[in-house]
Amino acid sequence: MKIGRWACALAAATTTSLAGVAYAESAYPTKPITLIIGFAPGGPTDAIGRVLFKTVSQKLNVPIIIENKPGAGGNIGTQELMRAKPDGYTLLYGTSSITTAPPLFGRDDLNPTKAFVTASCSVSVPLILLTNKAMNMTSAPQFYEAIKENPGKYFQGSSGNGSIDHLVSMDIANRLGLDFQHVPYKGNGPALTDLVSGNVNFMYSGSFNSAMPFIQNGQAKALAVTSEKRSVSLTDVPSLSEVVPALKGFDAGTWQVLIAPKGTDPEILKKLDLALQAALKDPDVQKSLRFQGAELMNKDPKACQDYVASEYSRWSETIKRLGLKAGG
Repeated sequence: MKIGRWACALAAATTTSLAGVAYAESAYPTKPITLIIGFAPGGPTDAIGRVLFKTVSQKLNVPIIIENKPGAGGNIGTQELMRAKPDGYTLLYGTSSITTAPPLFGRDDLNPTKAFVTASCSVSVPLILLTNKAMNMTSAPQFYEAIKENPGKYFQGSSGNGSIDHLVSMDIANRLGLDFQHVPYKGNGPALTDLVSGNVNFMYSGSFNSAMPFIQNGQAKALAVTSEKRSVSLTDVPSLSEVVPALKGFDAGTWQVLIAPKGTDPEILKKLDLALQAALKDPDVQKSLRFQGAELMNKDPKACQDYVASEYSRWSETIKRLGLKAGG
């Protein structure tokens, strides 16, 4: 009888404990969420993240506190996430750097296919191939031909060594046999300022809202975008895939995803995905996203995980092929 009473008590306690866990999962979230952004305030990722997660916060009915942790191509923010508990209260708004920074810095421990889980895909943003007005270029083929005819004489600005615009430019240069001087800056803004001032000849900009005023007033010329299809925000500008035969099918740029620590409960991930996808459908959010050149990725969680894995494979191979490394 004693054993029977003990077994009943244990069963009751276990049932109560499991019920408590289930309730905790269903109640999520019950307190503020910290969202890490691995880049400085004011940049493209930060700008889109703040607009988007203001609405996600409303959908989840809890505050979302943004903490900027810039450095090492986004790796600092990723490291911060990996120290967090997998309870859904510390998340990372990651960009394409989660697939480029680990191989650049030799950080296999930050391999996105093993280090954390992708909760939801949000948006992608192509890069804009820009030249300054002094170059007097009218098309991407004309521009690339000019570089080929004058090897080493043109200067390209970028938002920094190892940034996505730097990597995309090196990949294109390798495919087309281009030779030019690379000038890294501490961000897209300073590079864009030097472009319109004539200090560099061209750049691949991932910040539409910063570039558009210069495009509209003629200080910069948009020759193409790096996505396979035209951007909905620059419909009169062709894609490189359209106009450069050697780049047929080329598709590159930046993209943004919501990331959680490895081991986060699937039910929590599902709630985060539903909230983010609902926010992306909000008319005011979509208006802001168009201004930033951002387009919905339209991928379910499984497709999102697969996409991140494929991008990691792509850029790891590209970085190895080009012989690139952090600081190089």
